[in-house]
Amino acid sequence: MPQNPSDESTLRARIRRAIRTAEVEPRYEDIAMNVLAVAIGVVAGVGAVVFRVGIWVVQELLYGTSLNPGNVSFALVPVTNAFDLLSPLGPLRYAAIPALGGLLVGVVVLLTTDAVKGHGVPSVLDAMLNRGGRISPKIALYKTLASSVAIGSGASLGREGPIIQIGSAAGSFFGRFVRSRHTRTLVAAGAAAGIAGTFNTPIGGIMFALEILLAEYYLGHVITVVLAALTATAVARPILEFSPTPGIREFLVPASYQLVTPAVELPIYLLLGVVVGLVGAGLVKLLYGVEHFFERLDAPGYLKPALGGLLLGASVLVGTVVLGVGPGTAAGLLLGVGYGVVHRSIDGGFLFGALVALAVLKAVGFSLSVGSGSSGGVFSPSLFVGATVGGAFGLAVHALVPGTAPSGAYALVGMGGIFAATAGAPLTAIIIIFELTGQYTIILPLLMVSVVGSEIASYLLNGSTIYTQKLRDLGYTVQERRIGSIEDVHVADVMTTAVDTVKVGTPLSEAVNRLRDTDHGGLPIVEADESLAGIVVQSDAQAYLTENIEALDGDDDPAADPPVEDVGTRTVVTTTPNSNLLHVVDAMEAADVGRVPVVDNATVVGIVTRSDVLDAYDDIPIESAVEPMRCRRGDERAQSDSRATPRTAAGDR
Repeated sequence: MPQNPSDESTLRARIRRAIRTAEVEPRYEDIAMNVLAVAIGVVAGVGAVVFRVGIWVVQELLYGTSLNPGNVSFALVPVTNAFDLLSPLGPLRYAAIPALGGLLVGVVVLLTTDAVKGHGVPSVLDAMLNRGGRISPKIALYKTLASSVAIGSGASLGREGPIIQIGSAAGSFFGRFVRSRHTRTLVAAGAAAGIAGTFNTPIGGIMFALEILLAEYYLGHVITVVLAALTATAVARPILEFSPTPGIREFLVPASYQLVTPAVELPIYLLLGVVVGLVGAGLVKLLYGVEHFFERLDAPGYLKPALGGLLLGASVLVGTVVLGVGPGTAAGLLLGVGYGVVHRSIDGGFLFGALVALAVLKAVGFSLSVGSGSSGGVFSPSLFVGATVGGAFGLAVHALVPGTAPSGAYALVGMGGIFAATAGAPLTAIIIIFELTGQYTIILPLLMVSVVGSEIASYLLNGSTIYTQKLRDLGYTVQERRIGSIEDVHVADVMTTAVDTVKVGTPLSEAVNRLRDTDHGGLPIVEADESLAGIVVQSDAQAYLTENIEALDGDDDPAADPPVEDVGTRTVVTTTPNSNLLHVVDAMEAADVGRVPVVDNATVVGIVTRSDVLDAYDDIPIESAVEPMRCRRGDERAQSDSRATPRTAAGDR
């Protein structure tokens, strides 16, 4: 009997409802988190393989055996391909095919979502900060398709951004089976699993999740992230034929680098740290400068990645002149992930001029690819720039100071330094470079350069990174925050509901007395129906009274004691009971205020102060941050205040 379409839609609705309500009981959540971490690892590991296959298929169709921009380990098979069909164009093919790939990516973005474009990590951070870690599962499919096309067509991008977004989408999907406060941990576990499965770097993936995404370390996070990362590695390693020891083929060289003369070389590595800090900050500024240019460009969005691909191809043709090589060789050096250049730089296979030219051309090409809206990661390009800058620095050092380590050692350290500088993640850089290259003997210089470079770049970028600058452009404050605590707490959990207010029309002198008697830093001004009309703070009131003290003392000018709303602020930063405290912190910092009224349908229902935010943070022990905080009302609030320096509901500015 044919199925009624309405019955089918009802069935789908029931399935969706069942998934949404299939939440594990709190007492079993630890077990559930471990099981889900393994499931996420399996999905991410398979996703890493599928993503690699997708890149291989695209580059086969576009280049055949002529070029391997994705650096896939699968054998290239001679097939009919676009590169051969466009042979009448000659060298212009190296611009035409990236432009075609960019156009296809633009169409995918147009038909799906803007979350597909870019390098992925800012979208994951945005979801963790502002949407409770919720990421649509469809993103994994869309991102796989778009990034496979982008990298397979030669876009100067890496694989880590897409696989992070793919793994995070898996983590978000499985997060619906536990309470929402755990979703962010599972999203981070998915990202760690993606990196581990793609690069054979389980520890590096774990550190990426903890240092960049979660930005805090405690056992509940670590166990989940570790399980996901090791599972993904176990799934992907035999399929992609990774080595069971640290390192992958693309980054292994026969030499083992170490300090030759520590007393001489450590100060030199310190100088390299300064260099990579400057270059890393410049790379971030270049990337977002190009992105802002394309955002302002008056052209259809789907055409911008095509224009970026065309300009990338033009940079390849420039490279043929600068490097003195044929267009095919230049394309092999500059298009795609660029692992061949990284390997040759570590192995000392380039001259000084070539290394400098490659670093500049890669920085430009990478910025064009990401900035125009294509889809791919920034990790591999940062390794490329780091290896070439470090290699050039090493050649100069070796020429000026004989007896020091060969240039390859500086190239290897430069890789970690540039990534640490751009990502603001020195620990992740140190560990992941060790895992990629298997070079432990160079760890001391790697530590020094990564930390120094990260600090210098952070200063030059005002605390921003290549991953967080996008969020800053959107108006979010992301520096020095801990993701995973106060954004899990709603305003209703900590606001004071017994709010002292003053009515519209209250004389200023009376409002000042209220401020003095209650020891509040400010009072909301309300209409007769309790709707918010403004706010008056001590500093504004005192400034007015100081200027008009003689008139007030003589009582000869009624205007000297105006209604409170004339002195208070009419434009008020507000929040709602359902907002999270992280948004309140952002609002406080942006407006430089110490208290935010809580409104519901324009009516004042509470107030949150900086002291409330700090108390909320302190009241969530890391090891037991699972129970929702109670809204402190009346006597509860007074009791909570007795344990610290006495303060009032409105707090101190």
